Amino acid sequence: MILPHRRLLAAASAAALALAASPGPAQSRSSAFEPSLGAPTTGTRTPASNAPADPGPQWSEMRLGMRSPHVRELQVRLRLAKFLAVYDVGDLFDALTRDAVRKLQRASGLRATGVVDRPTSDALLALSRPATEAELNNVDVGAWFTAPTQPGYVKELQHRLRQVGLYRGALDGSFDDATRSAVQGWRTRIGLPASDVMDERAWARLIGRTHNPRYADLFDAPPASTLAQELDPRCARGNVVCISKQQRRMSYVVDGKVLFTREARFARPGWDSPVGEFRIWYRNSDTVSKIFGERTPMPYALFYQGNVAIHYSQDFADKGYDSGSHGCSQLRDYQVAKWLYEQVKVGDRVVVY
Repeated sequence: MILPHRRLLAAASAAALALAASPGPAQSRSSAFEPSLGAPTTGTRTPASNAPADPGPQWSEMRLGMRSPHVRELQVRLRLAKFLAVYDVGDLFDALTRDAVRKLQRASGLRATGVVDRPTSDALLALSRPATEAELNNVDVGAWFTAPTQPGYVKELQHRLRQVGLYRGALDGSFDDATRSAVQGWRTRIGLPASDVMDERAWARLIGRTHNPRYADLFDAPPASTLAQELDPRCARGNVVCISKQQRRMSYVVDGKVLFTREARFARPGWDSPVGEFRIWYRNSDTVSKIFGERTPMPYALFYQGNVAIHYSQDFADKGYDSGSHGCSQLRDYQVAKWLYEQVKVGDRVVVY
């Protein structure tokens, strides 16, 4: 399940969320833990029994309110183990870090105190690797926010890079040399290592300094539609997103007329996508889910049942039906998700059957 907000998603009750621009890179730091911890030097898991007899004072009774460079290593390792969904780390042992430690402790069968003691550090060492200098300095190059294989996303990226004066080419959706150079220029401008990857850290700062182009700014016509869907009778009136779990289809219907139909993906085993009639209660174009211990982009999210939304999914685009959501209804075409987002308003109906 997913919780929304303006940009960066924070899991809380109902819909408490926030997106904040990441801070600039910190002063260069290296991992001070490794000599005393004897932690693994690769990304493979190492049994906790391999840890040295004395983990060192930096791991002793780390708790809420503590401020130390060693907290950075702790936060990176918690992030790697998928207990802490942040992309920048810092020196302060804050409430998010405490909650992540508690999640680690519960998952490891330990008492959930939120305090890092020897058993807790042993458990974390077994689930993580040493932090790199780039990770500690908040300048590591992460994964693409949305893959450059999505022409709709690249057009939006080109438009935003044009707004900041770094791109002068056509809005053609081609990730060409001019676009790569503009991405590198943006990263360099905001103090990140030169790369042609528009990861979340770079993307968050770009959307913070630009406006979201309209669909009509990027495309001449609505997305073409060739698929068919047998509609539920409830989809015959008004503006409604009609979603069939059995047919694995999603249609946007206005007074009985189908404007587009696309493939849709739903919950993975162990989760469930709710069935029934709902109404859009919240829209957010820049949602990032943080509920499940890692940051999952959910562009153009339309929330219709509590935490559950319609949104674009890069995972769906990459893996098809070999994976699934935590309850959301997903699209795998960025252009379609952007178009649908502009058609649907708060209060419009969603029928899932």
